[in-house]
Amino acid sequence: MPKNIVVVHALDNYLSTTMNWIYNIISNFRKVQNVVVAKNYYKNNFYNNEITFIDFPLRTFRSVTGKNPASIVLRSTDFVMKNTIRFIYPLYIRRILKDQKPSILHAHFSYMGWEFLPVAKYLDIPLVVSFYGLDYEQLPHKKPKWKSRYKKLFGDASLILCEGHHGAQILMNMGCPKNKIKVVQLGVNVGKIPFYKRTKQANKLKLIQIATFREKKGYIYTIEAFAKASENCPNMTLTLVGGNEHNGIREMVDKRISELDIQDRVVIEDYVDFDTLYEFLKKFDVFIHPSCYAADRDCEGGAPIVLLDAQATGMPVISTKHCDIPSEVMDGETGVLCDEKDVEGLAKAIEYFYGLDEVEMHTYGLNARKHVEAHYDILKSSSHLEQVYEQLLEKK
Repeated sequence: MPKNIVVVHALDNYLSTTMNWIYNIISNFRKVQNVVVAKNYYKNNFYNNEITFIDFPLRTFRSVTGKNPASIVLRSTDFVMKNTIRFIYPLYIRRILKDQKPSILHAHFSYMGWEFLPVAKYLDIPLVVSFYGLDYEQLPHKKPKWKSRYKKLFGDASLILCEGHHGAQILMNMGCPKNKIKVVQLGVNVGKIPFYKRTKQANKLKLIQIATFREKKGYIYTIEAFAKASENCPNMTLTLVGGNEHNGIREMVDKRISELDIQDRVVIEDYVDFDTLYEFLKKFDVFIHPSCYAADRDCEGGAPIVLLDAQATGMPVISTKHCDIPSEVMDGETGVLCDEKDVEGLAKAIEYFYGLDEVEMHTYGLNARKHVEAHYDILKSSSHLEQVYEQLLEKK
């Protein structure tokens, strides 16, 4: 099938492991030719020969290697060069993109939408802007100038995409016209995710949380709840996997684990390669992820895609009634949802799963898999987004 719709995807960085959902949705298009424009490129497993990547040739680069192998990135090294790039980059991109003859410019995150607004106008093509997490409330809360920028973005962009109805409502409350908002759910490639019928051992529970070390991920509440539940539930373990340390959260986590004297039951790992994620998850019984609003109004916006990854493998989830999580996790069917920052409720949820037998646990796991298959298959999400593109071009 000829791919006659050319979509340019504008990103700040392409593409950290934690943003695998962007790769998932664009790599499963059937009618769209993808072009990626990014300032930095992470050298990991999100490269596809069917995607055209555009780089800025005047930049000087060096390799930066961190604990996370996926953090190897090409970056500009010189301060003067960086400031030069700030002015020359948009001009260069405009010229290169004109040669690509794109149909649509799709900016991922609000700040990229703002940066590429004049590029879309120059090319005379529709601008689609996807909002994700920090876009919704943190950015305008920390930097008030974004309130006026959002008004212009809402007026000039052709479409604003959200992953769920909670995020859509936030944007409508901020003044975005309802007719400019489309909900396009993110998803996972269910057909490629193995389903595991786990063996639940009596009076044992292995918990896992995978997230960046950010306040909104609720790590502190995970630790507090685990310690509290451990008073009634011996033989439990908690594994935390998190990279990209933010604002000393990792240090706070380590300190609290020590204060609660649970070091012997908590394991912290820096990184799990996305290619081995599902095999890694096989070792655990329950996924825990108590998302919450951070002090600076950072939030999930939608919901963490890793909750879908876990459920697709047949793993129940303990999470919170935060943003669009209640759509991803069905309370009482595929997992248990608690109020944000509710340590008591989280502890009771842990104790609940600790007490389940293998048959009861399998019922949760089976429900979780069916829920993701029915509502969050990435093939359906990609097809939906292609339809959104087509409808937008029909109106032009």
